[in-house]
Amino acid sequence: MKIILLLITAVSAVYLFHAWQILGSQDNMLFIGADITEERVEEVNSEWDNTEELHLETDDGEILHGWIQHAGTTPAPLLIYFGGNAEEASAGIEQYNIPEDWSVLFMNYRSYGKSSGAPEESTLFEDALLLYDYASSHEKVKDSSIAVMGRSMGTAPAAHTASSRDPAGVVLISPYDSREALQSHRYPYLPISMFIRHPFEVSSMAAHSEAPLLGITASEDRVIPPDHSYVTFNSWKGEVHQVEIEGYDHNSLHQSGEFHEEIKIFLAQIESS
Repeated sequence: MKIILLLITAVSAVYLFHAWQILGSQDNMLFIGADITEERVEEVNSEWDNTEELHLETDDGEILHGWIQHAGTTPAPLLIYFGGNAEEASAGIEQYNIPEDWSVLFMNYRSYGKSSGAPEESTLFEDALLLYDYASSHEKVKDSSIAVMGRSMGTAPAAHTASSRDPAGVVLISPYDSREALQSHRYPYLPISMFIRHPFEVSSMAAHSEAPLLGITASEDRVIPPDHSYVTFNSWKGEVHQVEIEGYDHNSLHQSGEFHEEIKIFLAQIESS
């Protein structure tokens, strides 16, 4: 009996320690962050002469840092990009092959790059609307042709923006259904729903947007399995075009030529409608 009690105590201790690691470090696991050097900032400003460095102040006094990459002619349609949880905004300038007649807004989340503050779900959502409203009033932006695009964690602020504003189109790349559902899938033995701090209920927000949606998944994605993304696509109120790209995973999807071609076609359809 003593051995059994010792085993139960040991197993319980291991379980509680693991639960503390997962549940107690949610912010660090989610908001991995990404730094940027002054040299990199200077490199971006000098290498892309159509790129304007931005510093936007939030309602609570924090500063968001990033860039708007202007199209060749203005006013132009604009794509607002919300990156993943380890992305620094300048990486998107090189990573995405956006049509030249579109401008693109790449901004860092709070604490990412040169942005100040600390990220959390509520401030991500507030800042996303700040970016949209800034873009809507920008003299070089065609305010009737603003689209939003989010990847991974960035699909949450993108979906929130789509449900709170009226974008011309939305691109969601490997979206959650909700972070609570995803974490419960990963850790079915933990009480995720009781303790999750940033649920990112993307599929619930999806039901409130009538904007056309391009939904992209990777067949080999193990970070956010496509089945979770399908819940969001199926919940979307507006028209949905869904693409699953074979042979790529969560972090290699952007290396696919088909990936960039689908985005290009979708943006062209928005602008012509």
